[in-house]
Amino acid sequence: MAHTMTRRGLFSVLSGGLYQAWSQAGAVKIERVETIKVVVPMKKGVVSSDNYGPTLDMRLVEFDRYPKYILKLHASNGMVGLGETAREVPETSVKRNAEYVQGKVLGQFDLSLPTLGLPEPRTADAFEIAIYDLLGKTSGMSVCALLGGCYQKKVAVSYWTGQRTFDDLVNVGLRAVELGFKNLKFKARFGDPIDRQLEAVAKACPNLTFIVDFNSSYPDVHSFLPIAHRLQGYKLTIEDPVPKRLDWFKQLRSRLTIPFALTPVSPQQMWDAIRMEAVDVFNLGGDMRSFVRAGVIAERAGIAAWHGSGVELGIRDMSFVHAAAATQSCTIPSDTLSYMREHDLLAQRFKVKDGFIEVPQKPGLGVDVDEDALKRFRVA
Repeated sequence: MAHTMTRRGLFSVLSGGLYQAWSQAGAVKIERVETIKVVVPMKKGVVSSDNYGPTLDMRLVEFDRYPKYILKLHASNGMVGLGETAREVPETSVKRNAEYVQGKVLGQFDLSLPTLGLPEPRTADAFEIAIYDLLGKTSGMSVCALLGGCYQKKVAVSYWTGQRTFDDLVNVGLRAVELGFKNLKFKARFGDPIDRQLEAVAKACPNLTFIVDFNSSYPDVHSFLPIAHRLQGYKLTIEDPVPKRLDWFKQLRSRLTIPFALTPVSPQQMWDAIRMEAVDVFNLGGDMRSFVRAGVIAERAGIAAWHGSGVELGIRDMSFVHAAAATQSCTIPSDTLSYMREHDLLAQRFKVKDGFIEVPQKPGLGVDVDEDALKRFRVA
């Protein structure tokens, strides 16, 4: 692995195009902020098998009942910037940031801070999306251009599901192929017969590749090795099989041919994983600017990455697509999963072709809200 750039140098990667746009549009004022609370259920049966059994991860049950907030930043130039929060964020955090943003001009936000200077870090990423959408619409630039450049015109994406029985997983694989996906990501836990499940779905869907997320459910390397040996030979990446001890990840890499992915808990852990040569792939997230900077680190280290997800709606998913497009390392199929909801709240839904989503080249995020759907799923 080549890592010739210093950590300080990696994190100082900035976009000249962004600052040019910022200088041109910095005087635009945010006159009004709408925060729209929505609850959009998952489509029936898309997460896990109803009869899965005792190892079902209960965190996957009814998580979609948590609300999200759609943001609309109405600006003095008549443009509207769109944003979307993660799920399970406090309403007080949304409202406090909305109050802070209202009346500000774009040039007042501090680009050097992950929070852009907003008082509530928990929801600052949602406002970042809306601010960048507004800035892009104002300057005529796409969000990925503002993030440093659109290195990818289309972004690889994955079909996702939770824990499945044998028949269900095969059907999910066939459905993924039917919808145009090339990769299937699914969940498994300690004790699941994952080797036999993979055998069944790989036989039914020979052109699919796989990512299996174990959510650190195996207690140590010794407990995971027997099942890992039986998984070798499949077109497979394994994510977080054991607790995130980098020495354990390094042991697994030395004993197996399967690529291992880490979801780092901090930039420091990511840096340490590179230094120790403990992983093959990173699952990255965070706000858009932090994701792009982390993607540059992965690129310099020769490690591929994908963009993780909390199973979002369309606005947030499209911010992931733009962030992925602004990197050269995000080549593993990413999680853009709003198709699993009853509606993604977009006027034009994503189209997956041969495992990819094309990056909109229109100004901003390049998406519009479906106002009728927004009214339908709005809650008090």
